[in-house]
Amino acid sequence: MSELDVGLAGGIERGHGAHRRFESLVERLRTPAAAFLRLELERRLADHVEANDSFARDQIAHALAGACGEAALPALLRASVRDRNDDGDTLQLDLLELLSAWPETAHHLLLGCVASRDPGTRRVGIWGLSVTDFGGAKYFELVADAASDPDSGVRADVMSTLGSIFGVGDPPRARVLLMAGACDADPEVRRAAVQALGPAHDQTVTDLLVTRTEDTDHWVRFWVAWSLARRPGPAVRTALERLAGDEDNDVREAARTVLELPTTT
Repeated sequence: MSELDVGLAGGIERGHGAHRRFESLVERLRTPAAAFLRLELERRLADHVEANDSFARDQIAHALAGACGEAALPALLRASVRDRNDDGDTLQLDLLELLSAWPETAHHLLLGCVASRDPGTRRVGIWGLSVTDFGGAKYFELVADAASDPDSGVRADVMSTLGSIFGVGDPPRARVLLMAGACDADPEVRRAAVQALGPAHDQTVTDLLVTRTEDTDHWVRFWVAWSLARRPGPAVRTALERLAGDEDNDVREAARTVLELPTTT
């Protein structure tokens, strides 16, 4: 433990070159013998998560992943419940690497996450399946069933997942669920659904999006404007012109930008 304590003394070192200095410690931990550090690293990771110290959390997660590999997956998944690090920082990157390296273990753990009573853990499970089950080949039904989850955050994540390549697991059902999501009681779900419907240019989806231009949530209207981009028809143009005079500046700017784009036939 002495090397670890020296490397981590006083918390995680910050400032210029901090990541490079810490990386040398991680490289020294990449041996089977370093697995005995797992419990200590997990404890430190949990402490940094609780303290909302994202820099230290990511560094410790990186050390844990490097030292323990497959055995680090449960702790990194737990750390992701508080902050999934969707901006691509090292916690998410390390987790993606572990999920890819040990797919059987990953799917076992992710299925446990989806079945959890904690909505944050369920969201991590949905995210994990969306990036490990390419094209929804194996777990599409499981994710689709979560579209009726009681937690709006989970439902919103399902909308985003169904709008990705995962949705090709069952395109007709994905579209039905997305259209239902666009009318969900919670604005977070509606926002995710209308974004995901952007690539679907059939008339039924277009008609639905036109109705959502009168949504009470300005971010829904904002994303509807972008999802209506390049769609032909007088009803679409009328709806966008109405949004171009919206009370919200972001909505107005989005609609005006979209109106300047050429439409497709």
